Amino acid sequence: MPLHILTISDNGSFAAYLCDLLCAAGHAATSVTAGKQAYRAVRLQKPDLIIVVVEPAQVPGLAVEQRLHSPDGTRTVPVIVISECLRLEAELLHVFDFIPKPLDVNRLLDDIAAIARRPAKAAGTVAPSDQQYLEFSGYIHSGTGLHFESRNRASLERGLEKRMSALRIDSCTEYLAYLKRHGEDRHELQKLLQFLTVGETYFFRYPSHFMALRERLSARSAAAEPIRIWSAGCSTGEEPYSIAMSIMEALPDWRNRDIKIVATDINNQSIKRAREGVYTPWSMRITEQHHQKRYFKRVGESYLIRDEVKRLVEFSHLNLSAPESAAVCAQLRDLDAIFCRNVLIYFSPEPAARLVGSFASALKASGQLFLGHAETLLHRCPDLEIRRQENSFYYVKSVLSQTSREKAGQTATDPSHAMHQELSTPPEPQPAPLPLTLSAPARETATPAARLEAARQLFDAENFDAAYELLEALSADGPEETAALILKGFILAGKGRFQEALDACSRAIELNDLLPEAYFLKGVVLDANDRLSEAAEEYRKALLLDHDFIMPRYHMGRLHLRLGRVPEAAREIRNSIKILTRRGDEGTVPYSGGLTRAVCMVQLQNALAQVA
Repeated sequence: MPLHILTISDNGSFAAYLCDLLCAAGHAATSVTAGKQAYRAVRLQKPDLIIVVVEPAQVPGLAVEQRLHSPDGTRTVPVIVISECLRLEAELLHVFDFIPKPLDVNRLLDDIAAIARRPAKAAGTVAPSDQQYLEFSGYIHSGTGLHFESRNRASLERGLEKRMSALRIDSCTEYLAYLKRHGEDRHELQKLLQFLTVGETYFFRYPSHFMALRERLSARSAAAEPIRIWSAGCSTGEEPYSIAMSIMEALPDWRNRDIKIVATDINNQSIKRAREGVYTPWSMRITEQHHQKRYFKRVGESYLIRDEVKRLVEFSHLNLSAPESAAVCAQLRDLDAIFCRNVLIYFSPEPAARLVGSFASALKASGQLFLGHAETLLHRCPDLEIRRQENSFYYVKSVLSQTSREKAGQTATDPSHAMHQELSTPPEPQPAPLPLTLSAPARETATPAARLEAARQLFDAENFDAAYELLEALSADGPEETAALILKGFILAGKGRFQEALDACSRAIELNDLLPEAYFLKGVVLDANDRLSEAAEEYRKALLLDHDFIMPRYHMGRLHLRLGRVPEAAREIRNSIKILTRRGDEGTVPYSGGLTRAVCMVQLQNALAQVA
């Protein structure tokens, strides 16, 4: 079927060549230069296909993206981009094809023939069959190591919908064949991954991790050896830049040091954004004012990372499941620290265990490994020892390797004992993905409710000392509030001050003995002290008062797991997932440490995958 094709190009001779080529193939072709006249031509001519030619220094990627997604409806028309600016391919994920120069004529004609055969794909959710889902996830796993089992199905389906829509493919079978045929030569697998591995992050997420890093660096401030840190799964750069700022804070003479932060990610689009270093206020939501002033330049509503911070970080593409193929791996040895937070959730247990082993090998003695709070080392690596930093945890490479310990007659850590210790630890809070105002409201003007909410936000942001100080002031200024007592109790429990936490809990129950949160807190404290039958009773009380209270149900499941009651554990976790699914909102889950519904769902599904 002949098509009406509009070519947008400022290169007159190349545009003429394209028009002659297209007309010889039986299509109607016209050309215009870029700018307003191009938009006008799209509206008036209503082409079946638009070909945009981008010259090297002509149009930055962002402008091209805006042009293709203009409100004039051009996104409903398939677009092919031709350019020698290869970096644009990772940005233009909604176009039908990106063809690099020199032009592959056969590829262009094949694209046009495919567009002529395929009508525009109707918007809607892609729903592969169970068998097709297994085939997609198997192919992705073989190529990347990423594990898209049932808990990640919705994420994969969203990615399929985006790419199938761009390619005007409405059959999962046809797209799977296209993916296998062009996964490498047209980078289709990489394009699909851009929609599957976008991480939600912000500066100084999990502040206690950066505190631990600063303390270690400060302790060796007199040493002159190089400092090497790896941010594995760096996303859009907030994490490695936070590492850089932490180093600059810890070492006054950092300019005279040999410092390198290697930041890697599988998502090329994320790496591009990280290198640009331009962020919105959302990424800055727990960044303190003095950091904003020192390390960023404010331009309108954007925050630009200063060059002195950028120079400490080197960004590279890396597939963690196949690192040997990347040149950057030569730098990943004798490391002082590795940050790999909220990445292991994409891997099945066996590859995750191998990855942790690789991290241990890459660390120097006493090097630090930081994982996400939702991730645990149930597949313990014997060379890593757990450490706690106030209200968080991380791992340190043992000075003695496993081989040295065996020669010395020492035994490796018993995995079952390690699992028991991990599950008996009180829940670690996570920072909330909410816009925060970290300064406490003035005591003279703020209402008690406003001050309590400020304390809760500080708690969710892991600023526990400030939250506790605000709660103490609130108690001193008036009668005790049950909500303030419970929040104070959780802070005390996180600091290991269990008796004080129980005292706060008892006072809350005296004020209101029908408060499920109080019984949950009491259960957490008893659980942490191995008083399991008593803890189970408190969890039951909380659930009797509020059947849909997620966290005591989840903790009940963990308690069953500690006692070896796997079916009971799986039942409680499944019930938690059902309740969370029924909620349907995108707010935070109460008393989860600021977890959003989506993140909590991932954590529950991961837990279920380990026991089901």
